[in-house]
Amino acid sequence: MTVPPRIRVWDLPTRIFHWALVALAVFSFTTGKIGGDWMAWHLRSGYAVLTLLLFRLLWGLVGSTTSRFAHFVRGPRAAIAHARNLLATGTAVAFGHNPLGGWMILLMLAAFLLQAVSGLFSDDEIATQGPLAAKVSNAMVSRMSALHSYNEWVLVGLAALHLAAIATYTFVLRAPLVGAMVHGTTVHGPSGAVRGFRESPTWLAALLLATCAGFVYWLVVVFARG
Repeated sequence: MTVPPRIRVWDLPTRIFHWALVALAVFSFTTGKIGGDWMAWHLRSGYAVLTLLLFRLLWGLVGSTTSRFAHFVRGPRAAIAHARNLLATGTAVAFGHNPLGGWMILLMLAAFLLQAVSGLFSDDEIATQGPLAAKVSNAMVSRMSALHSYNEWVLVGLAALHLAAIATYTFVLRAPLVGAMVHGTTVHGPSGAVRGFRESPTWLAALLLATCAGFVYWLVVVFARG
């Protein structure tokens, strides 16, 4: 039996981003619910999430082929066509994110970014205040705090939907999405996928991440205290 060749589909920076965001999301949710002394770690986790999100936005412009927004963001027609093909054939061959998955990624990135930014201006009215809360009016702090609270459950819903989609693709459509995001390769892909993958250098990802971390540090320490 011939073993099909493996296709490189995800670069290392994208995979690290994905699993780091998963871990930080769980940690942020947990520490936020525990409260107390854990709120200091909740804030730190939020800063790390913001750093990762800023990095991902930049990597979506200059990263490897499948990491770029230009590769996986398609119009409504492409998403509808993909959905119809799934229902008609029960197959899900895609190189990277499919058109439906691409929109889910954008939605989740937007929701995470909204959560991280609103947290900068939030106040739990107990003992914890976002680093930029003092820079805006009380009315703005109140709105941001409410938004931070409500959007938390939007993220929980999106995460549940994302997990349901992964389970469907894995167990029903037999598309090994999780494994590909671990080791970066897959045996599924359209013809020409091998030639179509161009990997951006890891040093560039490290430089972008360091730049984003520096900006977040400046925002929450230097600017916030200035």
